[in-house]
Amino acid sequence: MATWQFTISLIPKPWAIENQFNSSSLYDDEGYDTEIAWETNQPNPEFINLLSELLPPSKSWSNDLLFWGNEKEHDIKVGIENKLIEGIHIRLDLNKKLNTLIEKLIQIAKELDCVLFFPELEIVTEANKFELKKALQNSRAASFVKDPSRFLSEL
Repeated sequence: MATWQFTISLIPKPWAIENQFNSSSLYDDEGYDTEIAWETNQPNPEFINLLSELLPPSKSWSNDLLFWGNEKEHDIKVGIENKLIEGIHIRLDLNKKLNTLIEKLIQIAKELDCVLFFPELEIVTEANKFELKKALQNSRAASFVKDPSRFLSEL
């Protein structure tokens, strides 16, 4: 992942409600994994068409991965195992204008009955523009884009 990209994962709203919007069970010693949230909450089969409204479909390098966009800018990756979704992960390039993309992303999350999970910030929240923009502003990617030299000097 590029320093100027911010990751957002969609997770099923029923799981978030059941877990009181607490992200702790999504983490282990190796990082985060959203598979547990998707185990019993598979998306509507229309999810492929909905995600294609956000970014253009792209060729994937694996049969277990659906891919949209491109890795250097905005992209979406959907992990699949045994025909079940394990995760929907979106990376946004904070060097680009995002208003239209944010609007579409929120709409699609709601249509899929999902909430937003920000792995870097360890936050699960309702899908709305305010929460997404706040997370973007508080991200390492935003710090990098705003002042790359300062960001690197503080590492």
